[in-house]
Amino acid sequence: MESNPPSSVLIIGSGVFGLSTAWALTKRPLFAGTAITVVDHARGQFPPTDCASVDTSRIIRADYADPHYTALATIAQEEWRKQGDDDLGGQGRYTESGFVLTADEPKEVKVGTKSGMYYTKESWKNVAEYAAKNGYAADRIKTLESRDALNAALGTDAHPGDWGYFNTLSGWANAGKGMKWLYERVATTGRVKFVDASVQELATEGDKVTGAKLSDGTLLTGDMVFVAAGAWTGELIDLRGQVEATGHVLGYVDITEEELAVLAKQPVVLNLSSGLFIIPPRETVLKVARHSFGYLNPTTVHNALPPSPTAERGPIVVSRPSTHRDGALSRLPLEADVDLRRALKDLVPIKGLEDRPWRETRLCWYSDTKDGDWLVDWHPGWKRLFIATGDSGHGYKFLPLLGERVLDCMLGKGGELGHKWRWKGPSDEVTGREVDGKFRGLITNDGSRGGYPGMILQDELARMN
Repeated sequence: MESNPPSSVLIIGSGVFGLSTAWALTKRPLFAGTAITVVDHARGQFPPTDCASVDTSRIIRADYADPHYTALATIAQEEWRKQGDDDLGGQGRYTESGFVLTADEPKEVKVGTKSGMYYTKESWKNVAEYAAKNGYAADRIKTLESRDALNAALGTDAHPGDWGYFNTLSGWANAGKGMKWLYERVATTGRVKFVDASVQELATEGDKVTGAKLSDGTLLTGDMVFVAAGAWTGELIDLRGQVEATGHVLGYVDITEEELAVLAKQPVVLNLSSGLFIIPPRETVLKVARHSFGYLNPTTVHNALPPSPTAERGPIVVSRPSTHRDGALSRLPLEADVDLRRALKDLVPIKGLEDRPWRETRLCWYSDTKDGDWLVDWHPGWKRLFIATGDSGHGYKFLPLLGERVLDCMLGKGGELGHKWRWKGPSDEVTGREVDGKFRGLITNDGSRGGYPGMILQDELARMN
């Protein structure tokens, strides 16, 4: 590609992968003559409000069990910490509140899986090593080696976890404002055309992907097609067994000004055994959420691109997001309601918040992979098709440099990260498929997930009736 850059690039999706890559394309001299189009079902607002990277807050951390992500996140944090009005981290878009990562002692760990405690302790090792190498004082990362120590650090009197640590070098970002900041930078380049429309399927000619067919019959074409559709990628491309959409619960409760004064001084806290986490508020609304195995939503889709030109395009069952764009109800399954209220009891120093009515609830849809690594690679079965998906719930924090790394992979210069994000293909013929009437969901086994795998959204909602 370096000797013959594409004359046009069609980007499907305006989330953090799509927008950051569009921005990176505008900055690379190699693509100075390339026309760039971004298409998404935005309904008047880019990126769409049900996009995974749009919300009141997202954790910004380098706390990873995998040192590759720790190294990448620490570079991104340098940009988040810049606080000028025009900087990404400015005007309240980033707050370095500190971060408490904790876990419960596991009762058992199945062969081939990793526990939340494993992930927590490996993360501590990685960020402590980073801090020491970069001249930070040793007390910037403090271990909290018992339930009592965790309660003392958080001002709680419950069960936040059995072991953990406090990293003062991490924090949180207002994701909605950050994505608006990114969109404005992309738009002001004047290089990118935005199309507000629903993509029905990828268009092909022979063994090449040539564009996208829209719901109104319009055909958008591109010399290269880049799919960054997040959790919706699976309805455009058959990625069964490799990438799968999972829904994760969020809830918001109103708090008083007095409660805000207390909670705004708290660190982010995440228990990796339960997946429950709290992000400190900036306004009189407190968010509680769960980073778990998530809900599956098996749905028949008819237009997914098959694995190769020799395979037929036909109906397949995949887990697909269910959001307000589909008219989905904004309510939590009972088990999620109970669990989020447990977080308000265990992780917050103010009594009684667990009894508050919900101001709002929603599902955030990840595109999960088995190992938690992203999928950023050329499709092996189709020419001119590049994919960036599989965020696995941890893409947003890399916004400052994500597009540049995606472009490196596109150009065959991804290095170790490119190897991690390569196309791996399905590991078997069962995962991500419906077998004997039962959907066999993909399970992310990197140790970062809490709760119970395999829950079906509609089954859990039906328990409430």
